[in-house]
Parts: sequence; C-alpha cells; structure tokens
Amino acid sequence: MVPAIFPIALVALVAFSDVAQAQQALPFSPCDGNEDLQCGFISVPRDYRNASAARTEIAIARYPATDKENRIGTLFIDPGGPGASGIEFAFAIAKPLSKLFLGRYDIVGLDPRGVGRTRPAVACFPTLADDQIFHAGTPLVQSFEIPPGDPASPESRAVILQQMREWLAASEAMFDVCQDAPESEDLVHMSTATVVRDLDYMTTVLDGAGALINYWGVSYGTLIGSYLVNMFPERVGRVAIDGVINPDQWANQPGYKLLDTWMHKTEAAFDYILASCGTAGPEMCALAHRKGETAREIGHKIDGFLAELYARPVAVPHTPRPSIITSGMARALLYQTTNSPKFFPRVAAAVASAINGNFTDLASMTIAPIVFPSVRVPGDHAASIVSCLDAPPYDPDRSDTWPTVEALTDDAIERLRTLSPRFGLSPMLFERHGACQYLSKVAQQLPERFTGPFNHTLRNLILIVNGDLDPLTPLINAQYVNKQLGKSSRLVIQTDSPAHTSFFFGPSLCVGRAYREHFVYGRLPGASETVCQGDQTVFDTDASHVSVPDLERDAGESDLRAVVKELSQVFYNWQSPGLPP
Repeated sequence: MVPAIFPIALVALVAFSDVAQAQQALPFSPCDGNEDLQCGFISVPRDYRNASAARTEIAIARYPATDKENRIGTLFIDPGGPGASGIEFAFAIAKPLSKLFLGRYDIVGLDPRGVGRTRPAVACFPTLADDQIFHAGTPLVQSFEIPPGDPASPESRAVILQQMREWLAASEAMFDVCQDAPESEDLVHMSTATVVRDLDYMTTVLDGAGALINYWGVSYGTLIGSYLVNMFPERVGRVAIDGVINPDQWANQPGYKLLDTWMHKTEAAFDYILASCGTAGPEMCALAHRKGETAREIGHKIDGFLAELYARPVAVPHTPRPSIITSGMARALLYQTTNSPKFFPRVAAAVASAINGNFTDLASMTIAPIVFPSVRVPGDHAASIVSCLDAPPYDPDRSDTWPTVEALTDDAIERLRTLSPRFGLSPMLFERHGACQYLSKVAQQLPERFTGPFNHTLRNLILIVNGDLDPLTPLINAQYVNKQLGKSSRLVIQTDSPAHTSFFFGPSLCVGRAYREHFVYGRLPGASETVCQGDQTVFDTDASHVSVPDLERDAGESDLRAVVKELSQVFYNWQSPGLPP
C-alpha cells in the first residue's frame, strides 16, 4: 500500500496549534426548522498543511445528551452519499438515536466540505433548475436502456456502446461545469481523508485534547469510518459502521471496477423482494396475481413490461413536466427498491398500473418537475467529486491511459451477464466512477490521498453491521474489513435483509441490542461474526416479527423495541422514492 502523502503526526501538530481559537468561537443556537437541535459552525483549517491560512466553517447540528451525568462524549453521525447532509440527517434521526443510546451522547451531524450549510460551499450549477435542465434527456437521469436478450450480441453491444458514449460526454460536461463553478478551488479539499481530519479536529474542539472520537456511519459513511480508525487508531472511541464499502478497493482500484463487487447480491435481494410480494399476495402487492406466486413468475411479468417499454417508450404529456418514460427509467426505479425495499409496495402498484396502461404514478416517481423559482444546491455533485478524488488518479496529460468507452462497455456487459442481468447498468445513474479522468486536473492538486493500510490495531474495538442481502454493499465487504482489523472489530450480520444497510430496511431488535451494548456499555460479541435474525418484512412494515429467542430476552427491553421501530420509520420517512433530479 502507498502511505499517506504526508505524515499524520505532522498534520495533527499543525492542526492542534489553533484549536483554542476554534474553541472560543462556538455560539450555538436553536436550528431553523428543528429547535430540538443546536446549530452552529466549527472553524477548521482549509488546508491542514497550512493551518494559519484560510479557514473552512463546518456547519453542524447537535442534539445534546439528555443523561448529562453519564455523558460519554460527542458522537458524530454520517448518512453517506458522499455529500449527503449530516445536518438534515441529524434533524431526522438524532432524537431516536439518542434514545437508542440512552441519552449518553451529544449527537452531531455535519455538512462535509463543500456541502449544504458549510462555508465555503461548492455548487456546480447556479441553481437546481439549471442542474435539472442540463441532465434532462441524458443517461445521467434517464439511465441505460438494456436491450432484451443477450447483452453481448453485436446488436445489443452497439446499443450499450452508444449510450456509454453519451454518458461519458454528459459526465465530462458535468465535471467541466463543476471545475468552473464559484468556489471550485475548494473541490480539492472535499476528499474523505480531509473529512476525517475534520472529525479529529472537531472532537478536540468539542470534547478537549486527548478525547476519543466516537462515530457512526452508514453506506459511504462506512468509508469515513474505515479511514478514521486507520488514520487515527489511537483516538478510536466507540465506532460503528453499517452497510460496508471495501476501503481498499475504493482507494486503490479503478473506480469503474467497484460495481463488480457492489452488485454481488443485487439480484438475490430483488428475488427476495419478489418472493415477499408473492407471499403477501395481491391484497398487499399489486404485481402478484395470486397468493403464493413465485419470484420467477413475478419477475417474468416485470421483464416483459421492461422489454415492451424498451421497444415503445411511453409519452406522458399530462404531468407536471411533460416527458417520456423509458425502460431505463423504470428499471432504475425498480433498482432503487432493492436499496430501500419498504418502497417496493408503492413502486409495485405504480408498475402494475403502468402494465395496465396507466402511467400516472410511474411518471410521478421517475420524472421530477423543474423547480422554479430555484435555489442553489451546495454539494449538488459531491458524490461524484469525492469518489473521484479518493480513487487512483489519472494523468490529465495522458488520455491514452484513460478507460476507453469500449472498455467501459465491455465491463458493463460482463456485469450484466454474470452479476445482475436486470440492474447491471442502473447504478451508473448515480455513480460517475468511469468518468473520473475528467476531474484529473483537480485530483492532481489533492493535498492528501489516504490509501491504507486498513489493518491497524485499534485502541478500542469497533462494531461492523451488514445485511446478508445488501444489494449495494454486500456482506463480503464487511467480512473483508472485519478480517483486516482482526481482533479490533466484531461483525454482526442481519439476515433476511434485502436492503442497503440495516437501517434502510429496519434494524432488528437483535441489531438494536448490539448497537446499545456497544455505544452505551462498551460491550461487543465475543465471536468475530454474530448472526442477528431480521424481524421485519417488506409488506408489513409496522409489524415487528421478533424471533422466539428475542422474545425470551426481551424482559425490560420494551423501550428498545419501541426505539428500533421508531428508527425504522424515521429512515422510511427520510428517504424519497423516484429518480434524483
């Protein structure tokens, strides 16, 4: 592994020299829109190599500990993305999460560099409307069309190749817009390694010199967690990551290869959802013609609908934004339900209506109206920017070393053939890894890339949680991270969980108990891997189907059962179906 560009200890010394200055400027006030939380800014060095130069104001929202006598410290939380707002996440989840941890922490969400309320903010497009207009009609919003039949046939390959050309061209234009935007000089400071240094710095500001860093992150937030515990192994307090991305692949592998691992369980998750649809029957799942219909039968119905839509896209003139619906758009929406399966009943009803000729609901989920009057959206393309900054850099002057459109096409076709025939191209709607060469001039200026190793011995053990059917961050990733950390981690596997992270489906009582044991009492399972039976279903989201062993252990845990149910509902409400604008 290549070490960090400059020594961690040197950066820490530079940063701590002005922590006192930041500590003196912490005026918190009730947050606009959620007065249960306190909002404010923490001033950090814009560049940790030169702490006396310009500053960045990191926006945070804090839910104070309710059990102040037994307060453990500050707990930073991150919802993923990259680039999702930790403040908005805290507005939604901080209060029930505090209940899960018995009020022992100040729960803090932050808007990472360039995102949301943090200053300076980086918005690629002047307004959301400009962004939407640019993307309309491109594969960046309509997703890829997959011809029926063998994707490797000359005819199918030609169709996919042409779409890949359009996708690359649109991605190039998007990155050029980002690099010319106001405050674009701050793009270079948006990498994961810099965010981790911010967590280190802010922990000292909030809890004092020598305080341990407590952290909980899901999805991309697991990368922040993996970087954190390996960049600062001696400062690890109570840390948990849920829905794990392989940090070694993220940092050291060409970005467009990541989907080859990420989609390891995508089809299995979708089949599980379809089987649940058949079990629920037509009263609860509109795509089931009868109770007990198999996943294969329901899947055949969906595949036929997609093939028909591929041959004949549908005009939808009587919607807030008159447009068309393509098979790629419908396919991408179905793919999203593998990540958040509690939306599948609603999506299934929309698809069933479309099969019967009524596309109104499907249009509302796939076509976002142009937002007028519009607003600037800081961090509008942070996911693409951060992932490209963290990946192995391309030489901007050696285009002959960049991935070709033919290579990207062949890689995608192989993914369709061997991993996910339905959805092998759908994540490219959200992931720009194959186009990172167009950000190479910015990546060249990166102050630091952390590339591992990811196998440090940690001051305290961390908790790793992953579902067995996670369609985006498969269990093999969590098992890899757990193996790398050896005796410094424990893995809890939530079974029967066809969703991205345990929280996007609903943590089981068993997983909720593991979280509480870790964050409140500092206790983790003795075994390297522990299995927790999932206790929620796709079509009965209000019920808690707790196994007999959990019922036997449930004495005195009625509050835990209630908060697990609340957290499940919070994540459902926090998400929104449909394609991004």
